[in-house]
Amino acid sequence: MLFGAAGLALALIGLAALWFPISLDQYDPYGFPVRCGNGFSSNLTQAAQVDAGDLVTKCGTALLTRRIWAIPALAIGWLLVTGFLFAWVRGARSETEPETAESKNTSPA
Repeated sequence: MLFGAAGLALALIGLAALWFPISLDQYDPYGFPVRCGNGFSSNLTQAAQVDAGDLVTKCGTALLTRRIWAIPALAIGWLLVTGFLFAWVRGARSETEPETAESKNTSPA
């Protein structure tokens, strides 16, 4: 049960990290933070309009850093949940299997 809960938490953290937007600590000329997109897709238009090279590189690094830890967290969480579900179904199946004639005759001869 603990593996299933930990896997669900890891998967949700990884999914949320990919979903939330990524922005830099720097601001454009209008005072808005430079946004780079999210873990699923990049949007470098604001960074390219503010500064052609430096901010685009920083956005790429920020996107890569987020993806480097969020994707494995999501994958490991998914594997833990899947393993828990397989073990749970397997345990439930073995409890409901009917007894065979051989298992009833356990008395020594």
